Amino acid sequence: MYYFIINPNAKSRMGIKVWRELKPILINEQVEFREFITRKPSNAKKIAGKLSLSEKPVNIVVLGGDGTLHEVVSGIQSVEQVRLGYIPIGSGNDFARGMGWKVDPVRQLEAILHSLKQDALDYGCVKADRVEGKFMVSAGIGFDAKICHMVNHSSAKGMFNRLHLGKLTYLLKGLRTFKDAKVFQAEIELDDNRKVFVKNLLFLSIHNMPYEGGGIPFCPKADPRDGKLDVCIVANIPKHKLIYLLMKALKGEHIKYRGIHMERCHKIKIQTQTPQYLHMDGEVPGKVQNAEILASPDKLRLITSSSTPRCRK
Repeated sequence: MYYFIINPNAKSRMGIKVWRELKPILINEQVEFREFITRKPSNAKKIAGKLSLSEKPVNIVVLGGDGTLHEVVSGIQSVEQVRLGYIPIGSGNDFARGMGWKVDPVRQLEAILHSLKQDALDYGCVKADRVEGKFMVSAGIGFDAKICHMVNHSSAKGMFNRLHLGKLTYLLKGLRTFKDAKVFQAEIELDDNRKVFVKNLLFLSIHNMPYEGGGIPFCPKADPRDGKLDVCIVANIPKHKLIYLLMKALKGEHIKYRGIHMERCHKIKIQTQTPQYLHMDGEVPGKVQNAEILASPDKLRLITSSSTPRCRK
């Protein structure tokens, strides 16, 4: 039995179109399945929560973008009971990009249905003030999270998605708001034994996978199988250099410049002097001042295949 959680609105209603293409394949192959169409935010999380309480192993397949995947993973109650399949249909597709997958829904479905192989992947866990959740790609606090918030409420997002230019939405919002970017002060603790006070912090991006924002490798060496998180801290950078560094970040070349600090840890604690936007996989629950983010102690089992189509990173 396969349980499909479908976001019909993913990538400007592409989600429901893809599901209408895939559903006849399941019927023709006589696959036993149930479908759950999400109707509003948090639906996917609630559905995954109920399904993962089964006493027997359950196969959950997600159709949607990174945000839908984030909701499902955040909702899973018992990771040990779940085998997860993912068919990426989003504007950013940073999880698929990090896995080296091509976005081919039919071939991805075939790989899920006919593969016995599983890939054990880390995920991140977040506890921040009144917010809790998990992420597969990245989390962030500060300016990058503010950009995510603006992108999610942008009327231009749908247009760029239809033109397959989702990354441009992120870049344009970032470029337009650089002049209004506000730095903040924060205390950061890594792995309970290394504490630093960071002045003039613009943002910090915590990664399980290399990319965010539709293909920007803020942490190009992040590996979702190493049990650790990669952290990019951006601080003490003059505003006139920010656009230049963002352009460098498109190719992962920002890491060698002054003001960019790269760390690797199992856990990071952040305390900011003023509330800052927080994002998880591009979804923004609001502003926080205190956050604890750690690499999962267990692994998520992803249904995959050695024949799953791959693309260049």
